[in-house]
Formats: sequence, C-alpha cells, structure tokens
Amino acid sequence: MSESHDQERSLEDAPPYRFEDPRSIRALAHPARLAIIDALATGEELTATQCAELTGLSPSATAYHLKLLERYGLAETAPPRPDRRERPWRATGRQIQTDLDISTPAGASAAAAVVAAHTDMTRAIAVEFTAAGHAEPEEWRDAAALNNTDLWLTVEESQRVGKELKAVLEPYRRRSRPEGRPVGSRRVRVMNVVVPHRAAQPESASRKA
Repeated sequence: MSESHDQERSLEDAPPYRFEDPRSIRALAHPARLAIIDALATGEELTATQCAELTGLSPSATAYHLKLLERYGLAETAPPRPDRRERPWRATGRQIQTDLDISTPAGASAAAAVVAAHTDMTRAIAVEFTAAGHAEPEEWRDAAALNNTDLWLTVEESQRVGKELKAVLEPYRRRSRPEGRPVGSRRVRVMNVVVPHRAAQPESASRKA
C-alpha cells in the first residue's frame, strides 16, 4: 500500500523520504507531528512556541517533535530571526512516501494509523470550512466539492484511476513557493482515496470467528 503526502513547500529535485518500517510509520502518524508538518508546509518559518499553539503541547514537548522530524529529514532550522530569542523551523520540502507491506499485522496496523491520521486532518478542514461557510465568499462556497463514488473496478482499473487522479493534480504542485501562486489563490486541500471495500466474508467463516 502506497500513500503520499506533499509538503506544500516542495523542492523539485528533492527525493521523497520513504517510510517503510512500521515503527517509523507510527511515529509519523502522531497528531502533533502531522500538525507541525502541515503548518510548515505553507512555507512559513515557525518557532517551537508557535508550533506549540497548534499542537496544544508545551514548547519543550513540541521541540522534541521538531527534532524528531529533523532526524527524519522533514524539518530543519531556519536562519535565526533578528531578536535571536528562539530559532525558527521550516519544512525541508521533501515529499513523504510511505510504502508498507500490509499483508503483515504490524504493517497493516501502521498503515491504518497513517490513513486514519490523514483522513482525520482532512475531515477537520472540511468541517471547519463548512461550519463557517456563511462567512466565506460565495465563489469559494461554490468551489468546495465533496464527491463520494463507489465504482466496480478491476485491480488494473483501480491502479489506472489512481494514476489518472494524480496526473490531474500534477500541474498545480509547482505552486509550492509564494511567488509561484496566482493572485487570489488560497490553500485548498484535495484528497484522493482509491480503496476497495472489504470483501464480504462467507457466512461459514463468520460463524467460525
């Protein structure tokens, strides 16, 4: 099972950071670390204190998560600010790629944790926007979309759909840096999910369980 998460401040030539070990995957799926990755992905440089406001943790606890992300190559220290009171952090711009063998219990559990974490984050963004929709400009209310479709596909067709969806988004990934963003643009979360329903278990098997 392959899952990717693009940091918005992407570097075109930066190789993706691959997570293959279940323990590393679980470390990535930590809510505080995902919140930091998401915040730094805008290209902003934030201190541990500023990141702490997002995680709900103390600055010292947040600093621990930042150092762990630094070890994984996902965050780095930025040039010090004029007051030099606290060093800021920034994203390295590396794409995160997870590739786990979900045929093993450990791999499946770790992959499920990542899926749940990213789905929860996207759900929170969608709910927050919808709840405040009355305060949004009409054009942005009309631009929001939620599509949920069940299709009957073969394995090959499922793989092709995933590649085609990725290709549709590819031209827009080059807008990672502020200077490359069109006037009037704003950060928009687009989530693609191509996943089969669980196969129905035979009645005899369910009885044995």
